[in-house]
Amino acid sequence: MSLDVHQIRWRSSYLEIDYSSRDGGVPWLYCVGRCQFVPFEIVGLESGVRRARLNLVLGDGREVLPGGQWIICEKIKESALVSLQALYAEYPLMPQRVDYDVRHLLPPELRDDDEAVAQYTDEERLELVARHPYVTSGVTYDDEVLERLDNLDRVFRYGKNSYAYTGVFVPKTNRAGLIYLALHMQFFQRNKTPRHRQRSRRQMQKDVFAATYSVMTKLVPRKRNRILFLKENGEGPTENMEALQSRMIERGMDKRFDIRARYRNVFAGRQNIVAWLRDLFEIARSRYVFIDDYTPVFNFIDPGEDVTLTQIWHAGVGFKSVGYARFGLKGSPDPYNSAHRRYTYALVGNEHLRRIYSEVFGIEEEALLATGMPRLDHFLDEKVEKEYREEMADKFPWSAKGRVIVFAPTFRGTGQRTAYYPYDEIDMDRLYRMCVETDTYFVFEMHHFIRKRPDISAEYADRIFDLSDESLTKLFFIADVLVTDYSSCFYDYLLLKKPVVFFVPDKTAYSLIRGVQRSIDEMAPGVVCDTFDEFLDVLRTRHYETVSPHPSSIDRAAERSGLASDRAIDTIIYGKDVPGVRKQASGKGGVVPVRQSDKSAKSERKAKELLDSKVADKDTKSASDEEE
Repeated sequence: MSLDVHQIRWRSSYLEIDYSSRDGGVPWLYCVGRCQFVPFEIVGLESGVRRARLNLVLGDGREVLPGGQWIICEKIKESALVSLQALYAEYPLMPQRVDYDVRHLLPPELRDDDEAVAQYTDEERLELVARHPYVTSGVTYDDEVLERLDNLDRVFRYGKNSYAYTGVFVPKTNRAGLIYLALHMQFFQRNKTPRHRQRSRRQMQKDVFAATYSVMTKLVPRKRNRILFLKENGEGPTENMEALQSRMIERGMDKRFDIRARYRNVFAGRQNIVAWLRDLFEIARSRYVFIDDYTPVFNFIDPGEDVTLTQIWHAGVGFKSVGYARFGLKGSPDPYNSAHRRYTYALVGNEHLRRIYSEVFGIEEEALLATGMPRLDHFLDEKVEKEYREEMADKFPWSAKGRVIVFAPTFRGTGQRTAYYPYDEIDMDRLYRMCVETDTYFVFEMHHFIRKRPDISAEYADRIFDLSDESLTKLFFIADVLVTDYSSCFYDYLLLKKPVVFFVPDKTAYSLIRGVQRSIDEMAPGVVCDTFDEFLDVLRTRHYETVSPHPSSIDRAAERSGLASDRAIDTIIYGKDVPGVRKQASGKGGVVPVRQSDKSAKSERKAKELLDSKVADKDTKSASDEEE
């Protein structure tokens, strides 16, 4: 026995196993029907306990862990597979498994015939084990783990709840009578005929888009020097896009490259076919495509391996779950045909965020470039700070008369069409009285998805303001305190070394419905307020001044250097090896895995689906049910 499992848990799409090992062994997942091992990521904990982590979204390359029965096990040592004697010496319970496997190779009428069993040579017996080189007899489980198995079943919904990906832990016993666990992963489709017809029409529309794009790429020559900035959830560029494009022009790249931009809001209403065709045409003509935020067109098309698609991503890091970190919750992306899977690269603020955004986008950490955020290149520039302060002071003279609190929460709801904020959590009368008593000006800066603005009556208008149309970045420079919730906006604000307060009265409900990627109570770099009373008290007493964020929250060299745009340009456009930007891959030569085209992915998926149809039958007959 070498592995003792103390706890099994789910964290979003991650499966985590806490264990201890007396001989350095590590756990694996193994599917007998597929003859496939899947490794865990191993991290150290305290007191000799280690944690094995597996992101199901990346269980099989850029696809989820395939359906089938996955056994928690150890991998048989290669040194034990040199001979049957070595195998039996290393694993004393192995003879029982080998005997079982041999007998089940025989016709049913001969399985009890010892003479027939004896005809198998040592080499043939060793080969049987080598086909499935796993062992479960070395893995034991604490009683608490086995008692909680029913609580570990997971259902990951997607496709507007039409599909589900489920995980169920099933206890079994091997030939030695020892318990082992198998994780059964299965896919389900809601069987409702009207919904099926509606889904089929949507699929036809997607197929038409994909076919149209394919024709365009053949008829329209792709320009090797064209750079496209594409946005589909707003009429103008994001700050990241603007910063990156401006830097390209500053470097004179507009003389060598054809730099284009296309911005529109596909969520604003019904979109005409001409607008969609224009998107497809622009992508088909471009060699480099930069997007910021979710871009629906890439749900329908694969841009192709000769296109470098880069997600700049507007957020630093917050608490709310987005992308595949919401896998299984309402509105979570499709595990196969999601725009996130198409990215060649995605930019992150620093190397510590690679793991977080690997989960969010469902792509490898090697595809995440630690360039820093382009919009922050001039964030700490004294000239820029002075310019922003003067601009805000001219527009809002009251900002120099007292304390300024900027309230910038994220939206509730599943997306742009359903976004809202629960204003009933805020008592405007009490908020106003606090502002008067403490010489404070309170500014609402609502998320751009939220259409309904706060109702500020005339009697409060001298202390409470709605400045949602202003640049949040510029407001940061006149703010003395930032108040937010699950948003990532504090990520930028911390660079100014000013305090942050987190107002989360709906913390429990938000966690269950929307999902949080990190615990706000454990990770928030500021005071966390669960009630409005507590919130007002913190603002009135300035209790936030007694809480200092961890140095790692504000000591971020990549953002402070002011070179994020240059790092992105040099790495993506010019192919330079900029120090610290790329993570070396574990494969040969540190090469970043190439994004699969739809054609190759679909052909591989067909093969997997054929195999999936056989896995259940094979598993019931194979050594996975009774082995060793």
